[in-house]
Amino acid sequence: MADLDPTEITEQMRTFHAADVAEQDAWKLHSPMWRTISARFYNLHSIDLRKHVKSIVKVNSTIAAGFDFVPVDAEKWADALGHGGFQPDSRERVLGILPSVGSIAALATHGQGFRESTEPSLHCAVAKDYCNIHLDNIAIRIGNYNANAPEHVVDELLWQDKIVPALGRVGLPTPLVDILRRAHPIIPNLRQVTAVTKEWQPRVGVELDIARVRSQDASKQVRVYVDFSHACSNSTCKILNNMQGKTYNDDRVMFMIEVTGL
Repeated sequence: MADLDPTEITEQMRTFHAADVAEQDAWKLHSPMWRTISARFYNLHSIDLRKHVKSIVKVNSTIAAGFDFVPVDAEKWADALGHGGFQPDSRERVLGILPSVGSIAALATHGQGFRESTEPSLHCAVAKDYCNIHLDNIAIRIGNYNANAPEHVVDELLWQDKIVPALGRVGLPTPLVDILRRAHPIIPNLRQVTAVTKEWQPRVGVELDIARVRSQDASKQVRVYVDFSHACSNSTCKILNNMQGKTYNDDRVMFMIEVTGL
């Protein structure tokens, strides 16, 4: 198992010029982000990422933000993703008026988005000028779009991608920012299933990562975290409880060990 926490800063943020071939090759050789993402493409989808990357443009500090690159051929890259089982983001509107989950997700994507149908989920943005690849912890499309989308927006798109970096830029101490990066705001989602009864129990709160260890292609994971959450009561999640005909009302602070893919 390779020790790669998706919210941990494992890379130095940097940009490359197209001519910096030797530096790009050195980054690929030593980068845990590149190793994990390229291994996942090859092991799970039989895609050799090296054949589609012309040059690296920008490297972000976490695998959740990934890296930008100029594609060898954007159309062939999109075709390879489609043949590899990736699903394109849909930009359709409900009844021709209301934005769908796909159209909302597309707003945060440069070009056409393609998503892996597993969790964690590779998310690829494909455009002729540059592409991005990163690894989402939360899968919002396993077949169709699902009810994990709000959690993905709140935790990964807003908290991790916008708010925490902004707090770092305004001068918060680095150790505090690192702790905030390990915190995940929790709202009701499809992953909230009780371990014994397999019953859906919607909760709100925060999960604080202590450690997260993944295999090289991120298909196997051991996660240790503390769960500070409140199961939805009639006052906090009335609609959700009415749908199930049940009432929950409990707070908890729980040490959790989560194992997936083993």
